[in-house]
Amino acid sequence: MTRPATGAPYASWIFLILFVLTPLTAYLWPFGLAAFTPIAAILLIPVFRPERPGLVWAALLALLIYALVSVLWSPVFADQGVVSDYADAERQTWAKVVLNLGLYAVLVGVAARLPVRTMRRLAVIFMVGAVLLSAVLAFEGLTGTRLYHLLTTWSGDAMRPDLERRNVAQGTYSLALMYWPAVTLLLRRGWRRAALLLTLGAFSAPLLLGTWAPFVALIGGGVAYWLVRVLKDRASVVIGASFAAVILLAPWVVLLCEGLFDWAGARLGASWAARLDIWSFTAEQTLRHPIFGWGLDGSRAFLPFMLHPHSAPLQIWLELGLVGAVLLAVVWWLLIQRAGRLGPQAVAAAATYFVIGGLSFGMWQEWWLGLAALTAIWCMAANLGVEPNFEPVIEA
Repeated sequence: MTRPATGAPYASWIFLILFVLTPLTAYLWPFGLAAFTPIAAILLIPVFRPERPGLVWAALLALLIYALVSVLWSPVFADQGVVSDYADAERQTWAKVVLNLGLYAVLVGVAARLPVRTMRRLAVIFMVGAVLLSAVLAFEGLTGTRLYHLLTTWSGDAMRPDLERRNVAQGTYSLALMYWPAVTLLLRRGWRRAALLLTLGAFSAPLLLGTWAPFVALIGGGVAYWLVRVLKDRASVVIGASFAAVILLAPWVVLLCEGLFDWAGARLGASWAARLDIWSFTAEQTLRHPIFGWGLDGSRAFLPFMLHPHSAPLQIWLELGLVGAVLLAVVWWLLIQRAGRLGPQAVAAAATYFVIGGLSFGMWQEWWLGLAALTAIWCMAANLGVEPNFEPVIEA
């Protein structure tokens, strides 16, 4: 990843467009990341030069292979076969995961070989986009999504206020993942007022819009950032081991806390009460197939009670069992070690993604996996000037 990128001008334009579109998409159509990010990767295939996969990619590949094997016993596919009802895209998680891993390997691989000049330009676009997104989301939270309402009314796609609020709030997840790389770049350039504006928006928008997971995740990222500052090289070991332990112990901790969940559910509101019920149910169902799991997408076997467990550690246990949990723990261990070499902002961003994934969403959702790839690229951009990954010859 230190050799000059072939087709650099072409790749640079693709990333420039992607970086401009990302904050707009996060605000107007967060799930659109499931479209724009893979499209960018497809366009970059001609300039991608595959190399021997690193340990993180190798671990992800091992997890993917096991997930594909588990389709053989997944109840979602048992009745009609693996490729049955192909028109129903939501039933084809196995195919989408394969495409996502391949396409995002292309995206991250090409980004890692971009010229330093290009990465610095992309860093400026990224910083500006992050600050603007934070300001817009904070404004929407303060005004009751007034701007979004005007836009949807003007476009002829007006909707109920609660749906407008939900759609706008979705952008806070993207903003949380942007925060640590962006604030690092802003402070490095001495743009303290912009860094303050970004911080105020990133932390206030989730609270104003009623999305607690990004707020909690930002705090978790801050703890990880502080640990890297204090513990230096040892921080990656501590954080990586902590994440691996959370993954491996998740269902057993939930089972031990069922009484606490019952007490908390009556006090946290209907949304969190339902989520706690889903977590308890998932942990109980994990005990029925603890080693190999129910199979990929096995969560859907429990419709309409749940579509997925809203927690990556619990979902991996339910669907892929102990085998999958061990593989995912290895992935996160290796990922944190790699992030530690990029700086505290990369570890903080990874921690933010981990916390959000532990509290929300299905782990196979395309837009969420696309955000993982984008977060890795943002961390590369924030690493410039700290510990460059690129040879000066690439400037030529």
